[in-house]
This record gives sequence, structure tokens and C-alpha cells, in this order.
Amino acid sequence: MERRTMVEIGTVSTEVERELVRSALEAYGIDVAFQTVLPPATYPGLASIKVLVPEEQAELARKVLSGNEGACS
Repeated sequence: MERRTMVEIGTVSTEVERELVRSALEAYGIDVAFQTVLPPATYPGLASIKVLVPEEQAELARKVLSGNEGACS
């Protein structure tokens, strides 16, 4: 199995934002993973969920999300 380097392209604060980002990126064939730093249910308003994509898809992912202002900071 090929191991790819994942890079962080931003963060989201809620489960809803996470799913919006997932949907937008997957619609363009971009693989996406998330890493929870502070869980939204435990720390509402302070939550931090990292958005990770393969390094080779990072530029495209940023372009996709720049069209969805506010989806990912």
C-alpha cells in the first residue's frame, strides 16, 4: 500500500463545516482526512478540526475551498 504525505490546508470548528468541506473536496476527487485537536462536542466554540489532504492535491484543494468562503480557515 502506497503511503502518501498528508498536509494541513486549514481548520474547521464544527461537524457541519467538516461535512461541507468533505463534500466539496470529494466532489473534485480529492481525498480528505480530518484530525480532531479539540472535539466539538466537548469544547463547543473552541473546537479545532484539521483538514488534511494528500500533498499532491493540496493546491487544488485550496482552490476548491477558496470558492466556499468560510468553509475552512
